[in-house]
Amino acid sequence: MIKKLLLLAGIVCISVFQANAETCVTAQCHADIKQYEVLHAPVEADECTTCHIMDDYEQHIDEPTQFKEFSSPAEEGPVCLVCHDEKGDKKFVHAPVEGGDCTACHNPHGGTNKFLLITATESETCFQCHENDKMSKKFLHGPVGAGECASCHDPHSSDHQYQLKAEKNELCFICHSDKKADLSKVSVHAPVADDCTQCHDPHNSDAKFHLKATDEKTLCLTCHGDMDPAFKENILTAQFKHQPVEDGSCGECHNPHASDFGQLLRSDTKQICFECHQDLGSRIEHSQYIHAPVEFDGCNACHNVHGSGNPFILYEHFPKTFYNQYTEGMYKICYECHDTGNLESATTDGTGFRNGEQNLHYLHVMIPGKGRSCKACHEVHASNQPLHIRNSVPFGSGGWELPIKFTRNENGGTCVVGCHKPKTYDRVNEFQNP
Repeated sequence: MIKKLLLLAGIVCISVFQANAETCVTAQCHADIKQYEVLHAPVEADECTTCHIMDDYEQHIDEPTQFKEFSSPAEEGPVCLVCHDEKGDKKFVHAPVEGGDCTACHNPHGGTNKFLLITATESETCFQCHENDKMSKKFLHGPVGAGECASCHDPHSSDHQYQLKAEKNELCFICHSDKKADLSKVSVHAPVADDCTQCHDPHNSDAKFHLKATDEKTLCLTCHGDMDPAFKENILTAQFKHQPVEDGSCGECHNPHASDFGQLLRSDTKQICFECHQDLGSRIEHSQYIHAPVEFDGCNACHNVHGSGNPFILYEHFPKTFYNQYTEGMYKICYECHDTGNLESATTDGTGFRNGEQNLHYLHVMIPGKGRSCKACHEVHASNQPLHIRNSVPFGSGGWELPIKFTRNENGGTCVVGCHKPKTYDRVNEFQNP
């Protein structure tokens, strides 16, 4: 520093005794030097010899075309480094700075802004060397759109790759502070904690939110497909598809950054489902009896929310039809929890729905050619009758509803239904129905 101050002092002395800078800018000589909107400080102060030292000033004045060589007052590197030391000891140095070619980007006399760039904007200067593929797509990152590359990159040197002003996500958090706050939530998406550019293009994209893929599903599967190929295969080939997944709208259910719920869900599983399935949500909310999986585990206890080979996007099979010739596995989703013993013709403990030892589940389900679906009597989500008995069941294509009235007692109950005469059953003393 002392060396530089002494050198500058010497330059000032030279400028005082050697030349009057006003003679440099005349109608005959260097008339364009001070035409810029913003001037370099030595130029504005008419101190040309701060940067220039003429070998033979007097002869230059007399014969300017013959004597026009200048020597630099800096002993090492470009004259700029006498005042400006932008390189320092940083790990990554911009090539023009490393090569001492400051004028590749800056006009030493003046420019249109305080940085004295040789073009009107930062981006125009950058794109003299760097390929302009950063502003060609539909959606531009704010700093890119404003042509302010130096918002993120240090144009001289940095300790971070690509001459970034901070390390990876810390740079993004300078502006997107709300996403940094997400790091304190229960579930944090790995790229948020590591590298935002795994999902977002920091310059431009043809997708909203500067995503690196055309839709959320494609983007998510670039990682999650590799982590679980079967998961990816199911999403792409499932016979029965969940509409948000099919539309590629993963963000409708998942927060891609962080969440206080498991699997980065935006809220409780049921609440998410009921945002679309509002009628079902209202029915469950106002029902006295709620099916245990719905109440305690949420909808995904039975439904594969990403897609399935089974109707109703169920994990296991359940038929859509009302009448069915029973075969093994037909109601497999139910028997994930319920005992298959309730399909024996006679039992003393396989089911509570029996008249004496006569298994009434067997009677309903096993009728040849006209076996009833479980949904013929039971509401699979919630009901206002015990044992999830329905209030009514749709019948036929005309919108007709068969009423069901069930009365429960200590050893059985009575059904008053639209499909047969009133029937009573008693597990202890077999009831003789007329």
